[in-house]
Amino acid sequence: MDALLKKTSYLPPLPLRPYIDRFWTCEGTTPAYATPTMAMGTGAEMIFQLKAPMTLVSKDNVFNTPPLQAIYCIRHQHYKTMVNHEHFFIAVRFKAGAVRHFCPAAVADVVECFPDINVLYGDEGKRLTEKLRHNAGLPQQLALISDFLLGLLGKYHRPQLLVDEAVKRLYYDRDIPDLVSFSASLGSSYRQFERLFTHYMGVTPKSFIQTARLNNTLKYLLFRQISDYLPVAFDFGYYDQSHFIKACRKFFGDKPRAILSPASHDQHFYLSSFSASGSEERK
Repeated sequence: MDALLKKTSYLPPLPLRPYIDRFWTCEGTTPAYATPTMAMGTGAEMIFQLKAPMTLVSKDNVFNTPPLQAIYCIRHQHYKTMVNHEHFFIAVRFKAGAVRHFCPAAVADVVECFPDINVLYGDEGKRLTEKLRHNAGLPQQLALISDFLLGLLGKYHRPQLLVDEAVKRLYYDRDIPDLVSFSASLGSSYRQFERLFTHYMGVTPKSFIQTARLNNTLKYLLFRQISDYLPVAFDFGYYDQSHFIKACRKFFGDKPRAILSPASHDQHFYLSSFSASGSEERK
């Protein structure tokens, strides 16, 4: 039986776009042997389960069922996800480093613990989840979530220019020098830079670079359906085949051939990116 997951993306309102990549929905079914993977370090999402819950299985085969409404801030390991025919969620995908602007707690405190929105935000969170249950139409549900997020942004906005500039460059620039030189280019010592970055991001700069490199490499390969992965891996900074295979196993739990096989194209949570005009294009 093949995996049948339908994923649909929606642009957030303009005031949220500097911080949120998209709203998106996922529904469908997968057999136990073809469960989608949430890769290590794929960032932060706010997920509202509106039907059956989603179960996460760790690399040590530990089963975890997060709250129906939770923040997924996964950094230290990959998970297999188990869904069924009743599965449906609405998700908010935050841009790298942006979840801090919507969270009353430090990012490091919500890494890999899936905090319940009803607990993290108290009565405000409870009112939202209750309204979502009683508003069956997706446009109304997206509007409710948008209003909730705009309220959070007004409360918890935490600008930090050095960290924001570092995130942008570390995520997209393939030619970053050593981190000591990089921090100096930002006008900071490495010790100060590492301390600030880890405080606001919940991970070290080194870990962030490793995660971003693999995410960008796999997205490039998957969206173009490229099976000959090695030239692309070299272009993204991997120095040999074993280096790339080791990264795939660590961050995604599988070999590149398995991740990139046609049978697995619908089993991951990577999504094509929105262009500036609002249409979708594969990058």
